[in-house]
Amino acid sequence: MKKLGIITAFVAILCFGMTSAMAQNNNSNPEITKFVGQYFPQANILLVNAEWDEYEVRLSDGTQIDFTRKPEWKKIDCEHSNVYTSVPAELVPTQIASYVSSNFAGAEVIKIDRDRRDWEIELNNGIEVKFNKKFAVIEIGD
Repeated sequence: MKKLGIITAFVAILCFGMTSAMAQNNNSNPEITKFVGQYFPQANILLVNAEWDEYEVRLSDGTQIDFTRKPEWKKIDCEHSNVYTSVPAELVPTQIASYVSSNFAGAEVIKIDRDRRDWEIELNNGIEVKFNKKFAVIEIGD
C-alpha cells in the first residue's frame, strides 16, 4: 500500500509539471511571441520554460532561444532546426557578420550567445569564435 502511495504521488508530480509547462506555453510572454513571429515565422512556440532568471523557449522547428527576464534574447541555437539553417542575419551584429564573411567565406552562424562580457558564435563549419564587448576577437576554437 505504501508503494502505491509513493507511485501515485510521483505520477501526480509529473502530471503537475507537464501541466505547468503547457500552461507556460499558453501564457507565453507577448514580447517573446512577437520576437518568434518576427524572426522565426515558420515555427511555433512549443514550450516556454520560465526559470528564475530566464525563459527557455523551444520552437517547433528545433530552434532553441534563451531570453532574459526583460525579455531580451541571450542565446539562439539553430543547429537542430529543420527550417532555419542559420541565425537570422538581422540578429547578428554587423561587426560579427563582417568578420565571418571576411575570414570564413560561405560559413553561416548557427549559434549565437551574448552576455554582459562577450559574444560567442558557432559556425556551420564547427568553428567557434568569441568576441569581447567591442567585437574584437578574443578566442577561436573548434
